[in-house]
Amino acid sequence: MMTLTLFLYPHGYDFGSRRNAESSQWASLAMHPIFFLRLSHPSLLKTLDARVYNSGLEEVDQNSSAEAFLRNAIHRSSAMLNKFPVFLAKTVFGMPFAIALTVALVAATVPSEPSGGLVRTKQGMVEGLTVGRVEQFRAVPYAAPPLGDLRWRAPLPPKPYSGALHATTFPAPCVQARALLDFPSPNEDCLYLNLYRPAGSTEAKKMPVLIYFHGGGFAGNTASARDGVELAAGNDMIVIMANYRLGVFGWLGLSGLDGETSNHSSSGNYGFLDMLASLRWVHDNIAAFGGDRDNVTIAGTSAGGIAVCTLITAHLQERLFERAIIESGECTGTSGFIVSHQTALLQGAKFAAKAGCTDPKEFTSCLRSKPAAALLSASEGLGISTANIGGNLMPKAPMEAIESGEIDRIPVIVGANHDEQKRSPVETTGFPATEQNFQKYLNNAFGPLAPLVASEYPPSAFADPAYAAGAAASDSGIPNGIGFCPMLMELGGALAKVTQTFAYELNDPRGSGVPDATGFELGSMHTAEVGFLYAQNPPGPRTAEQMQLASRMQHYWATFARTGHPKDGIHEWPALQSGSGSVVLRFQPSGDVTVPSPTTSTEHHCDFWSRLGY
Repeated sequence: MMTLTLFLYPHGYDFGSRRNAESSQWASLAMHPIFFLRLSHPSLLKTLDARVYNSGLEEVDQNSSAEAFLRNAIHRSSAMLNKFPVFLAKTVFGMPFAIALTVALVAATVPSEPSGGLVRTKQGMVEGLTVGRVEQFRAVPYAAPPLGDLRWRAPLPPKPYSGALHATTFPAPCVQARALLDFPSPNEDCLYLNLYRPAGSTEAKKMPVLIYFHGGGFAGNTASARDGVELAAGNDMIVIMANYRLGVFGWLGLSGLDGETSNHSSSGNYGFLDMLASLRWVHDNIAAFGGDRDNVTIAGTSAGGIAVCTLITAHLQERLFERAIIESGECTGTSGFIVSHQTALLQGAKFAAKAGCTDPKEFTSCLRSKPAAALLSASEGLGISTANIGGNLMPKAPMEAIESGEIDRIPVIVGANHDEQKRSPVETTGFPATEQNFQKYLNNAFGPLAPLVASEYPPSAFADPAYAAGAAASDSGIPNGIGFCPMLMELGGALAKVTQTFAYELNDPRGSGVPDATGFELGSMHTAEVGFLYAQNPPGPRTAEQMQLASRMQHYWATFARTGHPKDGIHEWPALQSGSGSVVLRFQPSGDVTVPSPTTSTEHHCDFWSRLGY
């Protein structure tokens, strides 16, 4: 390893000069440890060339403080590290000023990052960082930024980079209504992916690849809120988390936008087009990271699960994946996240008018001229975060396509969690709940069917009426399709008739964490599986049994991605059958068990809900 320590000093600087009113501050900074910069970049610096380069480092405002100047120099020198070993800045404050390239500061604000692998992609060199057993490549662009005239268009390929891309910080989330803690502010420039691979991987490994699409109702969340560290490190595979456009930026339907598409009927669903772009990037580049482009699995939770349903039923002209995993995906007819194209167009027109665009003929150009913040504000309350049926990508509803056999015959894992919406009714029932509030919830949710639901879920059979209401919501999927019966029994049953399907239920009494402040037991609610599969820091402390459960689930996912036949190392996971003898694999801390599919259906009252039309 090459390490160079240089002392930065403004050569020839006249501390008494009137041009610098902060001479005393400069004098103290000149002797401060922050001026000692350490160069440690062996993957790029094969030799140290001390010649002077005209780097084009921009000048800073002469009125800047010494600290501001230094921070600017640090920031720019770090960026220039990807291009030049050593450079000399142009004149700053009218003085020649030598700057050493830096990746870390002694006693300063830029922490040292362990160098990761250096990979040559179609767009250029990408350098990641090594964290423990995994090399991470963060914020790798898979498409051009969808800005300006590219807003509401199919994504274009990313542009080549000059020099090496230093892929060590997470990308900004796509624009959404709320900021996410620990991440940059949301931004339209968000089409990036994070890639995780075992440390020391080489191009020759040909590892299986899993690319995961996050949930969030097509309106929120970010790829960086999930990680592939444990899955990649423990199973010798590559895991990718990809951002996609959200809310009005990803799902706007508009007649003017229809006219820009090849089939004149497919505006909206730009988020799905982003996902396809990420898969094309994987196909073109994953071999350089040691991945097998012919062994790619797509996976997604909730809205990401809908995306997987869509992609396996889309009429794609290229083969971009070989297997699919649908985790609590609202893909059936009761889904609140799939609408007709006509509904999307009406929502879009209302949005345009609310945004201040008054001429329907000019809706598209008017909206493209608006700042993102104004569009986000105008979209509030309009529900523009749904997929819509129309065009080549989703010519019919995914469930309709599956039931008619219009699906890629690839292996599929499908599953749901035992307590999908257990806590949802508490806003009405309270906890502890009263019988009166329990009845109020049933009346609000089920209307004239409330007495039938009360008879099927009597409060006396539960520790509290709130749990009875939660079970009814979790099993039925009221009001948006997030329910055990539609997401597992209905969807899984339809898939099993046309392709090899493996069904699971996550049933950990504390899968979503310990009881809340009121003592409410959460169970395994919607997205609970994420904490076992894609999170180093799950909600709350994990018991030894839960850690073992996470390891088993990850192993099943990994063997499925590798071979299409999920195993935990000992037991094989039986495929779901369309007839008798069918079983569901139940994940639980005390040990996983296979449960007859009819038993699972009975436990969740699925026949009852089917008779009611849910």
